[in-house]
This record gives sequence, C-alpha cells and structure tokens, in this order.
Amino acid sequence: MPKENILNEYETSYRLGHSFLREVVKYIERCHLEDGGYFFARVPPSSGLDTYFAVKSLSILGVKPDRPEAIANFFLNDVKDSSLGGMTGIFLTVEVLNELGRITDELRDYAELRTMALQNKAGGFGALENIDVEVASELQETYRAVKILKTIGADFDARRITGFINGESNLDGGYGKEGRSTLASTYYATAIYMLLGTNPPVRTDTLKYFRDTEERWRASFDGGRVNFIEDLYWLTLIPANLGEKTNVPDRVTRFVMMCQRTNGGFSRATIMGIPTLEYTFFALSILKEIGAL
Repeated sequence: MPKENILNEYETSYRLGHSFLREVVKYIERCHLEDGGYFFARVPPSSGLDTYFAVKSLSILGVKPDRPEAIANFFLNDVKDSSLGGMTGIFLTVEVLNELGRITDELRDYAELRTMALQNKAGGFGALENIDVEVASELQETYRAVKILKTIGADFDARRITGFINGESNLDGGYGKEGRSTLASTYYATAIYMLLGTNPPVRTDTLKYFRDTEERWRASFDGGRVNFIEDLYWLTLIPANLGEKTNVPDRVTRFVMMCQRTNGGFSRATIMGIPTLEYTFFALSILKEIGAL
C-alpha cells in the first residue's frame, strides 16, 4: 500500500514496476479478438469503443499492440463502406488510426465532412436537448469534434466553439448544463480550451471549483462526489488541463490500485465490480498523470 507523502505535495511517493505493466498488458491483449478489435467480454464481434480504450491504454504503457494491421483494418473497412455512423464512430476511428499511424486521405475527407455537419446552432457539436442519460457530459460531443478536427488538420471556427463553451460556465467556476456544474463537464470544457490553445475565461474560479471538490473528497469518509474511477479520472485530469497537479497523489494512487483485480484489469469501484477495458484506461490515465507509471 502506498505511503503517505508528506514532503512533496504534488508528487506521488509510489511507483509501479515492470510486473504491474506485464499484468495489465496481458489483461488487455487477452481481450484482443480474431476480427482485429478488442472486447472486454472476449466474445466476437469486437467493440470499437473497447478497441479505442485498449490501444490508448497500451500507448500509455509505451507498448505497441499485437497485430496493428488487423486493428487498423477493423476500422478502415467501415471507412470504405461509409458506415462509421455518427460522432462516436468517427472519433474512435480517427483516434485509433492516428495512434497506429494509419490515417488516410479518405478518412480525413470523410471525418471533416461528417463532423462539420454535426455542428449545432449554438456553435458546439451534437444535440442541445434530450441528451442520452448515459452520456457523461453534454460537452462530450464537442470535445470529440474538436479532437477530430485538430487531429486531421481541418479548418474550423475556434471562436464559435469557444463562445459555446463559455456559455456552459457557472458561477462556482465549474461547467454544466442549466447552472449545475459536474466534474465531467468541467473536464471536457477545460480539455477543449486546451486543444484550442486558450485558457478558460475564469481560470482562477475553475481552479477553485476543482480544489474545493478535491478537498471535500480528501476530507470525506463517503467519497463525496468521487465514488467511481471515472469520477477520479475527471478530478485528476481537470488540473492537468489547467497546467496544475492534484494535491493528493497518494490517495489517488490508493483508490486506483484498490480497483485492480487479479487478472490485471481495473473495475469501476474499489469494493466490487468486474474489470473492463474502459475502466482500465481510466486507471492508467490517472496513474500516468500523477507520475506513478
């Protein structure tokens, strides 16, 4: 178990070694299927989302995936058939193929055309109303669109997007729809500003919102707003988007490591839950950010 860090406020006192890396890589590659993609349940067909999480996780660990050509073809076949679907399919394809160095001109043209067609009247992307309850944030689609457009080198109106994000800011410094700030929306807002090369208009207020939430989590017994690993992901990556670090890296490390299961993967919660590629990605992203990897 990690030791309390009392000397270096922003640095974790715990480092994970090669045995940890091997365990996690084995877990990820056990989810690699014959069709080229990945799926945590290990039954075909593969999931595009799980393939994204697997490839990104391996990248965090500095490891190349097995059978990269098969992974690329898993997505390129959909590009050829023009069957990528909406923003999610385009985002996953661009992200994975960019990671593998396999983005094609055909994909660039397709991604730009389809992404720009999804810009809404407010300047963001995706729906403005009736957002699916399973979507982490109303800003997720805008983040994905900006990431796609930046990755493929497309031209777009950054000021219009910034104006939309500014409109989602709240008095407490966080971001969220109808005046209700959430960690997920604050993460996506700050990530979009970072992609666009600008600071939030009220950076000090946003940083205070984050620090106040972090302090409540540090001082609480029930977890406060941070009960699951995705909550901790938002909480850890918000300061990274602002050029800051968490004040409690060792507590972060303890939480994450309590989510690891015997097969090397990570689950959603510390007490119970099955490991998935999604939660493993969240765990590795957190550990990388705090310097435990």
